[in-house]
Amino acid sequence: MNSLIPAFHQFLRAYRLEHNSCGIILAACKQLSPASVSDIEEALQQKGMGLHMQLAYDKNTRLLAVYLEGQNRSETHFFSLQVKDILQERGLLAGSLLIASFTESKQATSYVLQRMIQEVLKLAGYGEIKLFFHHLDGREETAGSILLVNHDETVNEFLQIFLQQKGYQVTIAQDGMDGVQKYQELFPDLVITDLNLPIMDGYQLMERIRQQQTGPASKIVVLTDKKLEEDVKKSFALGASDYITKPFSPVELAARVKRLIS
Repeated sequence: MNSLIPAFHQFLRAYRLEHNSCGIILAACKQLSPASVSDIEEALQQKGMGLHMQLAYDKNTRLLAVYLEGQNRSETHFFSLQVKDILQERGLLAGSLLIASFTESKQATSYVLQRMIQEVLKLAGYGEIKLFFHHLDGREETAGSILLVNHDETVNEFLQIFLQQKGYQVTIAQDGMDGVQKYQELFPDLVITDLNLPIMDGYQLMERIRQQQTGPASKIVVLTDKKLEEDVKKSFALGASDYITKPFSPVELAARVKRLIS
């Protein structure tokens, strides 16, 4: 699990920034201790003059992330110079920096952050500052992020390919416990789950998701062979936005997913 993604969503929830602009700075560093991260944050706070920010460090990738409230691209670029200077002064910079800005923080989806992480890890050089562009031909690179929780490998394979062709970023979880873990990593736009899951069933999964949510809620679609009214009512009571029974129409599923995400 890359800790930078859940840290960003915690930042959004803490400051209620989903509809505000934000800046993101990723820097390739040497191994940082918690004390080093605190020292860097204190130095940046002094230079930020009251700017709301949050730092996060992932020890596996050795990436430092700085999340900034209300900063456009030029402001984020200017602040990245401060980040670079502080890291260099302490001998902690190991590579280059990648920056991005979003007119609304909610545009910084887990998929976009993952792309940023992948790109900064590929950057060569030392101390260079690169811009990350998250639009392609004026469109968002992905229609949205979906977590598919199902133990049926055939259904998973089919839906993953089908939904990816529609432009969605699809992540698969094989059971309820895996679903909870991946949800905490990704905070997807939408979750598609069966009710019959090993280890932790779909009801327990929805309850755990509901407990996790303090900001904008992920939509939940139940896809199951359970057709009793009791199951339908219980699912909606636990936060489901839609309930689809098998056998199902992939075209109808895609239409409902699009409606919920948009």
